[in-house]
Amino acid sequence: MTVILDRLRDISLQEAWQVGFEGHPITLSDRAAGCITKSRDAFERLLNSETPPYMYGSTTAPGARAKVKLSVESQEELVRIQNLWASREIGMGRKMVPDHGVRLILMARVASYIEGHVAVSLPMAEWVAGLTHQPPRPLPLEAATGPGEVMPLSCIYPNEMGISLRAGEIMALYNGSPCATGLVLDAALTARRRFDLIHRIMALAVEAVGAPLEAYDPAIATVSTDPHMASAIQTLNAHLHDVPRQNRLPHQAPVSWRILPTILAAQSHAVAHAEETALNAIRSVAQNPLFVPPDAEHPDGRVISTGGYHNQQASRAIDGLNAAAADICVLAGKQTARLLDGAAFGLPKMLVEEGSGVVGTEFLAWTQTGLGDRARLSAIPATLPTGLEDPCGAQSDVASPVFLAYERHLDVSDDLMASLAVLCVSLIQTYRLSSRRPPSALQAFHDELARHVIPFDTDHFVELGTSLRSLKSLLADATIGQGPLSQLISNDRN
Repeated sequence: MTVILDRLRDISLQEAWQVGFEGHPITLSDRAAGCITKSRDAFERLLNSETPPYMYGSTTAPGARAKVKLSVESQEELVRIQNLWASREIGMGRKMVPDHGVRLILMARVASYIEGHVAVSLPMAEWVAGLTHQPPRPLPLEAATGPGEVMPLSCIYPNEMGISLRAGEIMALYNGSPCATGLVLDAALTARRRFDLIHRIMALAVEAVGAPLEAYDPAIATVSTDPHMASAIQTLNAHLHDVPRQNRLPHQAPVSWRILPTILAAQSHAVAHAEETALNAIRSVAQNPLFVPPDAEHPDGRVISTGGYHNQQASRAIDGLNAAAADICVLAGKQTARLLDGAAFGLPKMLVEEGSGVVGTEFLAWTQTGLGDRARLSAIPATLPTGLEDPCGAQSDVASPVFLAYERHLDVSDDLMASLAVLCVSLIQTYRLSSRRPPSALQAFHDELARHVIPFDTDHFVELGTSLRSLKSLLADATIGQGPLSQLISNDRN
């Protein structure tokens, strides 16, 4: 299946998922191809006019030499000698953007062309779209520091293009903020699936201890104006719809159970905001310079220098997801500790039968402490960096924080999957020890988790680390649409 890009307003998150995570390639519609060609013709008329205006990267040199106006001969030489691929060697490869993130960056790059607002020829637009038909190139996050996205974009293009660049096309390749768009798309799309997992795991936690259901009573939603609160309560009740109303705790559950609706509502808000930000970004043109197609007042169009290489909204949206993920790590840690203590729920201490000989289950709680602290550090907002100073030219003095926000997102997401895995091990053992059964809506979900959790006995407990790693991989796979949990969630939606 090929995703055909036609109009910006028609691009959907579903299409972004198909390109990024299902590997579908991109092609241009006939309408988009015609629009690109028409705009390029107008741009060249403007470039070749008797007195062409200031056009960054076309009639002037790029970067620190933006003040230097070029002769026609120098403009032609600029196209020939540009070597912006060299900076890819700066990356150390310690941490990479996942392949699906790179594919979404390429999608955002092509999308910026289809309305004719970037001075790009049709052959070059088709060449960039063609990169989605092959495995993406590696993109190290260390190569991402700068006022825009020149360095990371230089990593995703092959050295040999097979076509000749024309005036202005260097800017069409390397300027703008397609990386920010691709990264916030990646974060938003995976966060939605991560959110589905969290809902299910927390519903399992409610029933595992027989927590009173009044904390999730639909009446709470009627006295709140927050639609995310209503949605959180509705989803919890959908998972818990047939659990027994009797034989539950005779007293209120610990705080980490009772505050689930408001924590999940905050999660829902962060995910919705990220999705809205991502959709706005992929449907917008963020480019420098920006080409405004011809109109009655400007028959050859206009070229405008902008800050389109910096998407601050993307950074803030990713920051919100990071904070929400750190909150869940703390919640999972507290619930794990309460389960291991067991006193509030009538469970055996450390979740093992007395006299079993199993020791070391307290390691589960200790592990959660480290995961929670690392997640909280990763959730520190990536505000505007203060350290960048332009070595010359007085042009580039503020760096984009989106790459740092995204790097922290990778870290906090990894901590979250590990933290949920630890909680799931504790929950599966709780169900094994108690007479309670998982909610029927979550029986298959519970059973898949249980397949990865070893028995807590002296013959097997030494293998607990294997269970944790297996569960973490199972959960992480589901966030990118892979594995049995992803299939279960997809079936539930259908």
